Amino acid sequence: MDNTTQHSLPGLIRKVLGSPHAEQVIKAQIIQLASQQLHVPEVTTALLEVLPQTKDKETRDKLLFFLSSLNTSRFSDLRVLFDTLLQVFQQEKDRDTRTALLYRLQESLHQDSRLASFFISLAADSQLSEREMLAVQDALSTLPAITQDIALAALSTHKNAPTILQLQALTLAEKCTAWGPEIVAALQPYLDVKNDREVRIRILKRLADAKLLDVAYVPLLIQVLHTDNDPYMRSQALLALQRIRPWTGDMVAQLYWSSTKDSDEGIRQQALLLQKEMPELSNEQLIQLAELLATDRSEGVRLTLLGLLKPVMRIPEIRNAVAGAFSSHPGVFDNAEFNQLVEMLTPYAGRDAVISTMLLESINGLPNTDQRRKVLSLLIGRLKTEQVIDQLVALFRKERDESLREVLFNQVKALSVARHPQLVDVFCTELTEPGSPFRITCAGILAGVASLYPQIVPALEDVLQYDTERELVRLCLDGYLRPGVEQRFDVLLSVVRNESTDLQSRQKALDAVIKLTLDTSQQDELTTALAGIKPNTLKTS
Repeated sequence: MDNTTQHSLPGLIRKVLGSPHAEQVIKAQIIQLASQQLHVPEVTTALLEVLPQTKDKETRDKLLFFLSSLNTSRFSDLRVLFDTLLQVFQQEKDRDTRTALLYRLQESLHQDSRLASFFISLAADSQLSEREMLAVQDALSTLPAITQDIALAALSTHKNAPTILQLQALTLAEKCTAWGPEIVAALQPYLDVKNDREVRIRILKRLADAKLLDVAYVPLLIQVLHTDNDPYMRSQALLALQRIRPWTGDMVAQLYWSSTKDSDEGIRQQALLLQKEMPELSNEQLIQLAELLATDRSEGVRLTLLGLLKPVMRIPEIRNAVAGAFSSHPGVFDNAEFNQLVEMLTPYAGRDAVISTMLLESINGLPNTDQRRKVLSLLIGRLKTEQVIDQLVALFRKERDESLREVLFNQVKALSVARHPQLVDVFCTELTEPGSPFRITCAGILAGVASLYPQIVPALEDVLQYDTERELVRLCLDGYLRPGVEQRFDVLLSVVRNESTDLQSRQKALDAVIKLTLDTSQQDELTTALAGIKPNTLKTS
């Protein structure tokens, strides 16, 4: 064949093989001609281009058989070859042809990494024929070294598949030389209790037998220990957990949980034995344990954890972590846990402002009155009230239990309102509350500083106008009559008219009224009030 024919052959291939009108004999001749010119790179390129476009089955089969039989060294770009074969497979309807293509692609698994993912995905296709599925399984069984990407593809594809496909995916993953965090995450769905026991056992055995287990596996194993109903599975999870180094707070907490809360006695004993292998924990690990105290996952083993933490409470970081866990969720602890926690923290309350603040703030989150009383009883006497006055005031405002309100009130009542003006509003509120048991004390405190704070005067006036209790009225009147306080006629006249009040207070109120500059109506009102009082009871001069 001359050079002209050689250079025009790719064009003829595209024109003739791609035409639905060309005769079969001509097409066969073109294929035969192409087989003789394979040294021309454009020939194989043209054959690959025209293959997906060839519609008549006879030519398509001849062309496919011819290309599939060629050594891959004949193709300048193998990706183009495999792209074409994969495209033809997706288009092909004939089962025998599809099966033959699968075996052809299997031969090149080592030449294109994409083919592994293709066979993995195809394994999940329920529409495959029996022969096609055998070809796929045969391909998967002969895969070369499994990379992490291939393992991940298999695990992801078959996580919800039937058991046989899950086992196949697991087999591929086991051929991967190293299981990194991504594979651990991909395995998690396979450990769901709904999956076949054999699948879960193989995974746990693989984890337990691994020599390089690290903390990335911990969440996976903990999930098994908490959710799997099969004691054998939980035992395998504990064995795997035993291999992990270094130890973490999560692992320690889980061992305590399994040793006390697992329903199987054998698992509890196994967990107890593992506890003996625990190394001395670092400060960081102990802090991590402290932070777990308030979580639901560690419920039931808190007393054990607290026993572990108690000897190291002298370390500020651990102490603060315990206090933080307590103050963030104080209501989750039962009485025994609560008492242990508070007793561990209160010795430091007087010296550590962080601890005292956290303990006081935790009271807001305690729905149990006895627990609030417990905290207060341990704190009172240890705290410098001046340093925590804002917290005490906030607690007093919110507290409903009268006995606890009394404890809080007694803690702040001796403080100087001149130095702590935030107490003024508290005392004024109690003074004007008819049901408060602290009114007399508040009246005595506020009376001495009535001229210093404007909100005190309205509180005193409220008592003078509406109350009859002698001592209370007397104290408020003393404050109301202090220099610098502007008195109102109607308030003083209320005291004068109040026959329940002692005469001395009524006389003081009258004397103060007389000193006021009264208009005509006020003079008439005073005259009327005095006319209704028994003669010689009060003096007007």
